[in-house]
Order: sequence, then structure tokens, then C-alpha cells
Amino acid sequence: MFRERIIRHLFLPLVAPAVLIWLYLTPKSVFGCANRGYMALAVVSLALIGAFAAAMKSKTARKRGENEAANWWIVSVLILVSPLLLLVGPLG
Repeated sequence: MFRERIIRHLFLPLVAPAVLIWLYLTPKSVFGCANRGYMALAVVSLALIGAFAAAMKSKTARKRGENEAANWWIVSVLILVSPLLLLVGPLG
């Protein structure tokens, strides 16, 4: 159970920031400048949609009294919001 939560709430959400960093490190000649930007925006958009869904799952888990499950979903939300912070901050 704990291993499943680690995979679901840590490793899967960490794919979005990893893809964004990978896009940042690719040469411009591979995809082109504009296409890299569009792909970065797509990654951030999908991550934010996932963050919104995880926040809703956290809210419903908290209403049911499952505080531990709600805390794991909040961790997922924080990880899924990080691509936006990366795009606006150091990678922007």
C-alpha cells in the first residue's frame, strides 16, 4: 500500500517537471524555439489540470475523514504545480 502511494503520488507527478526540464535542455535545432515553447505550455497545462483534479480528490478525501489520503493528494498537487513555477521562474 505504501509503495503504491509513493508511485502514485510522488513518481508519476514528477514526470511533468522532468519533461519540462528535458525540454529546456534540448537544443533549439531539435524542435525549434516556438515548438519547444508550445510543448512547454502543453506540459504545464496538463500538469495544472492534474493538479486541479488532485485537489478535488484531496477535498473529497478530507470530507470523508481520510486525512492521510488527503495529505498524499496535497503532495501530488504541490508537485504538479511545480512546472508552472519552473516556467515562470528559473526556466522562463
